Amino acid sequence: MPGLVGADGVLQRAANLGWQDVPLAAELRPALRAAGDDLAELPVGADNEANLGGLAERWLGAGPEDFLYVSAEAGVGAAIVVGGRLLRGARGYAGEFGHVPVHPDGLRCACGARGCLEQYAGEAAVLRAARLTGARGDWVALLAERATAGDTAARMALAGAARALGIAAAGAVNLLDPAEVVLGGGYAELAPWLLPALRAELAARVTVRPWAEERLTVARLGRRGPLLGAAVGVVRAIVADPGPLAAPGPGEGWTGPG
Repeated sequence: MPGLVGADGVLQRAANLGWQDVPLAAELRPALRAAGDDLAELPVGADNEANLGGLAERWLGAGPEDFLYVSAEAGVGAAIVVGGRLLRGARGYAGEFGHVPVHPDGLRCACGARGCLEQYAGEAAVLRAARLTGARGDWVALLAERATAGDTAARMALAGAARALGIAAAGAVNLLDPAEVVLGGGYAELAPWLLPALRAELAARVTVRPWAEERLTVARLGRRGPLLGAAVGVVRAIVADPGPLAAPGPGEGWTGPG
């Protein structure tokens, strides 16, 4: 899910969806019970989509031990992988990259703050800048089609998004010193038009210079990362500890990938 998802499977907040305090895991269990006895006791978990994408990149995409995975779907998120493990933060909410301020007095965001990255590099913002407000369907595919065809508005919109991304990414690089910054989710498919301006911002803003262009990469798994991360996380948890799945007790089961 795009938003703040706790270890208990509760979606604390998803500003782009207008959801708050939604017990996702608990609400999915009745659907499994209704599907039949064989599925009734399967454990249900939930996690942030960028976290799952970052984990998949580490597990399946030959990602380095330390990297920042930046993803765009409904919003803009990030996974911070340190020493091969996901950095979740004190309450499990690390990686809210879309709400890093890039223009402190800028546009009002759905989260209530001003100037958040999502207002300049998120789906709605890029479509608006590309004069595609109200467009239906896959926004990434639409932008890629327009940019490939040479549409000036689409290309300018993507360049503007890349500059905002570069400002936020440079701050993260200066703070964390990751081996790579990885573009995932929708950004992976839009990379041909994002990379030039992104590289320029990183080169100008990262403290340790020169910035090596090869440290900015595109996710090997593309937009499939979050779904693959969810699936592989389940398999890894079962392999590590098959007992709870073999004979789950009340309230027991998988709670998400580590």
